[in-house]
Amino acid sequence: MVTRWGPSVLARIFRGVDSWDLQIIDGAVVVEQSGATHRAAVLEVRRPELQHTGWWTTVTLRTASGRVELPGARRSEADQIRKCILREQDLQRAATELQRGAEADLDRVAAWSEQLRQHAERPVWLAHDTLRGLDRARPALDSIDAAAREPRLGPFVGAKIAPVQQQIQNVRSLDLDDWAAARNEQFLAWESQESREFFATVEKTPLTGEQVKATVCFDNRVRVIASAGSGKTSIMVARAAYAARRELAQPAQILMLAFNKRAAEELSERVGARLGDTGSGITASTFHALGLRIIGEATGKKPSVPNDITKDKGIGRLAHVVDRLRDADPAFRRDWDLFRLVFGRPLAAFDEAPDPEAWDRDTAVSGFKTLAGEVVRSQEEVMIANWLFLNGVPYEYERSYEHDTADPQHGQYTPDFYYPQIDAYHEHWAVNAHGQAPPHFAGYAEGMQWKRATHQYYDTTLLETTSASIRNGSGFEHLARELQRLGQDLDEDPFRPIPGEEPITDAELLDLFRTFMVHAKGNQLDPATLDNTAPPGDLRTQLFLRLYATVVQAWNHDLAADRAIDFEDMINQATDHLEAGRWTSPYRLVLVDEMQDTSLARARLVAALTGAPNTYLLAVGDDWQSINRFAGSDLSVMSDFADHFGPAQTVYLTRTFRSPQTVCDIAGRFVTKNPAQLDKQVHASNPGEPTPVRAIAVEDKADYDAALDQWLTDLDNTLETTATVLVLGRYNKTEGPVSQAIGKRRRHLQVRYSTVHKSKGDEADYVVIAGLERRGFPSTIQDDPLLDLAMPGAETHPYAEERRLFYVALTRTRREVLLLTRAGHESPFLLELVGTEQTPVTAADGTDATPVICPRCKINRVVQKTGKYGPFFGCTGFPSCRYTSN
Repeated sequence: MVTRWGPSVLARIFRGVDSWDLQIIDGAVVVEQSGATHRAAVLEVRRPELQHTGWWTTVTLRTASGRVELPGARRSEADQIRKCILREQDLQRAATELQRGAEADLDRVAAWSEQLRQHAERPVWLAHDTLRGLDRARPALDSIDAAAREPRLGPFVGAKIAPVQQQIQNVRSLDLDDWAAARNEQFLAWESQESREFFATVEKTPLTGEQVKATVCFDNRVRVIASAGSGKTSIMVARAAYAARRELAQPAQILMLAFNKRAAEELSERVGARLGDTGSGITASTFHALGLRIIGEATGKKPSVPNDITKDKGIGRLAHVVDRLRDADPAFRRDWDLFRLVFGRPLAAFDEAPDPEAWDRDTAVSGFKTLAGEVVRSQEEVMIANWLFLNGVPYEYERSYEHDTADPQHGQYTPDFYYPQIDAYHEHWAVNAHGQAPPHFAGYAEGMQWKRATHQYYDTTLLETTSASIRNGSGFEHLARELQRLGQDLDEDPFRPIPGEEPITDAELLDLFRTFMVHAKGNQLDPATLDNTAPPGDLRTQLFLRLYATVVQAWNHDLAADRAIDFEDMINQATDHLEAGRWTSPYRLVLVDEMQDTSLARARLVAALTGAPNTYLLAVGDDWQSINRFAGSDLSVMSDFADHFGPAQTVYLTRTFRSPQTVCDIAGRFVTKNPAQLDKQVHASNPGEPTPVRAIAVEDKADYDAALDQWLTDLDNTLETTATVLVLGRYNKTEGPVSQAIGKRRRHLQVRYSTVHKSKGDEADYVVIAGLERRGFPSTIQDDPLLDLAMPGAETHPYAEERRLFYVALTRTRREVLLLTRAGHESPFLLELVGTEQTPVTAADGTDATPVICPRCKINRVVQKTGKYGPFFGCTGFPSCRYTSN
């Protein structure tokens, strides 16, 4: 397109038009006419006027200083002149606007760069919220980038943009997380020196480098994974003092939350003792005390928790509720007794083969014992037998069929059940709803066909049930109809004397329901939600949930009548008030102790307390010591910390001030056999004895006291100064067999007893773990699968929580650990230590008593037994493992 114009040649010849020349150069319109040059910025030129006369056009350009007429232009070129000037004006306006935008962006770049500089120089940790604020304020560079591409703005780019290219590049590509990490490392090093006197004196002993980092790392969310004996309480105290010292939070803005009242009181005492007047303004509280306060201040009415809930966790109150329901509601009473007598014990999955629990010497049947006293082969057959017992139906288990059926392919037929009063047989088929047996039941379908054909051939009555029908309940309804059709009376009597296996007791059932209630209410699962999430076709679950819905309704009704709440509602209601804005938290810094024992409900409360911008959460815990699942704790709160609270820093405390290195190594290897545990190293300043863990095996439980007494006496004689001994047991009752040895006064020893659960946070020079027997520690009371409906998912590793509990027991010691066991009844935990750590086991007289591990199951030990043919060696896991040898 022409960018230089003049009059038409014909116009000059025939009209005598004087020559003129028009150009657009560097944003200006330049006209040379009659020896004069006119120059005006494009933006100063008003819209060109065109006057057409015949073949030619006069172009008039007006500016503030005058006008220029350019006659004789061809029409097409006149149009070009106007279009080019107008287009150039548009481009000039756009460039000007672009420059203004770039200048504004440059101002924002300068401001953002100044923020970076100020944050880098502030004597405080750069927190996540600060970084996200910087990220949100990161200036856009669109105008600057566009200006750099615009040729008309070359001088501007050179003068204004080029000198700050590094700042622009920072805005464009600076990784704030990497930048902050490097800067925070520098700050940590500086602060460690700047405040070294503070860190040396804030606690009784100077903080370690790891403890200093946990104190200085003042991010919005910090998870401190602390080893046993690594000074967790010191971190809580130092963090609070540091926040007040650096004015990151005023004392009244600091909240310390503990798992129980004793821990909260200890925190309060430590803070008061170490921080003086500053500590008096800091709040140390249990979750429940905080919940009561929040509800009271939010509603104007502080609720109360009934004494019977505080005293025995509500078991007595629940018993009263259930007794009242049983008296008033026959349907509830029937369901309760049916569940207790028939459905009380959980079933293994259909395609699983559970380990047998009983052995009948007369019938050589290994399996499961019924209420009537015989041993049957499957859990489902136990349920059928117990249902028959409940309803007063006489039966014989695996009685020989009335006709001789033995042939080269089949032995004598023994149907599962025989009903003598109606002369009928009953086969219970191990098949699912599709008629399929478990894969490991080879030839099962052929066997079913042969048995049915046998009854048809001899014209005998056969009743049938299946695994699927017993599990979904229809099998019992079918069995009741068929028995009554054939003339069998049903006489339901839950109080009939029980000669065989005791059913689940009312006390056990109450404990199950109360535990379920704690978790269901804590996780805000009402009966309708539980029904929707329950697996279909499972009568045990449906029956339990039907009972639970009635129980929890009555429980809540009683609480409302008393104008009271339970602990679960307390936490949930407090969180509701926080989330709805009916209570405003005054706390800027929240410190949580024993985070691994926190429930989902408590985690929700903590998240609500620390959800506002520029609030700070520090949670201290050790997933290796998570031992309170039945109190509602959810290990995922610690292990999946960021999922619950948002992006977080993790700091490790790996140095222990308690146990020697040899104990730490043994205990660490033991607990991490469960791959779900977080991996960490534990370092001790004391190397310890080469064999810090040893065991004594007695012949009988009655020998425990004498063995412990002798060991304590020998230890006392070797000491010249006072030492402490902590005797630990899985249960309170474990103390009984060793109580005399514990109570005996000794010159150098202070001996006391505790359960392992209560010993959390405790320590002693020597630790004795008593009652380390099979079916004792680890506890073989399995978590009922019903609890998984309301609790954190079941852990897949065997004895996962019991393994952590044993770790807690081992790490209470400052010197050595003694394990007390019974020969032939050793705990699988002890057998594991013997196999992996070569833990020595001696008899009470000092002779070697190291157990022989079973070569077949590699879990239990081999001991001498006596059978009807004389002595032999067999696995203690019988009947699950049948290894024997001469």
